[in-house]
Amino acid sequence: MSRINSQMITFCIFILVGFGYGKSISASELEITTISVGTGAVAELGMKVKVHYTGTLLDGTVFDSSIPRNKPFEFILGTGQVIRGWEQGILGMKVGEKRKLFIPPELAYGANGAGASIPPNSELIFDVELLDVGFPPKLTGVNSEQLIQAQKNNVLIVDIRAKEEWLETGIIDGSKTITAFTEEGNLHPQFREIFFPLVKGLDENILLYCRSGNRSAMIGNALVDQLGFTNVMHLSGGIVEWKNQGFKTVVYKNP
Repeated sequence: MSRINSQMITFCIFILVGFGYGKSISASELEITTISVGTGAVAELGMKVKVHYTGTLLDGTVFDSSIPRNKPFEFILGTGQVIRGWEQGILGMKVGEKRKLFIPPELAYGANGAGASIPPNSELIFDVELLDVGFPPKLTGVNSEQLIQAQKNNVLIVDIRAKEEWLETGIIDGSKTITAFTEEGNLHPQFREIFFPLVKGLDENILLYCRSGNRSAMIGNALVDQLGFTNVMHLSGGIVEWKNQGFKTVVYKNP
């Protein structure tokens, strides 16, 4: 699998899809037309769905499509990753089903529009085909003994704390040290620059830890829920629990 592009860490996802017809859409009302029925599993809230789409404005202008790229779009239904018209319009579809969604501005991009492609207050129409559904992977919490086993299995272990914390307590042997958050609580600008070149693919085994487990859970959930990583773990209780159980750390040395 190819290396992960650092631009993937965008912790928000926007959808730009549709299919245009010369038809007016009632204000605030989503209209759904079934083009062909499906026979597979039903798309439910919390599921990860995979769709192909083509999108146009009402005048027929195509503004985006996954089909020429041959790259379906995936998102988790019911988490606000896409516009409300998509959340409502895809819910209940069956795998193999094709729908046409007529979406008013209030359920799309509203008065702001979306870049140069979608003007403000645009009524959008979407052709959507549901290709697959499934429940997404979850962030896995591990204990200290499981971390030791991960060390033996050459899992990528990352200490996401700040430098002063590494100097104070030391680090777990074999860990990569990458600060995830600034003092203000924002994502550290260097995190993606250092983290993603270490990762070989979305299925790589990754184990994160911090002081108590809160920060590692935040980053871990973002990697799983928003970027599609499938094998992310974090140390429950963090390095505090590690040391409370009598496990050793090594001195952090400036690179």
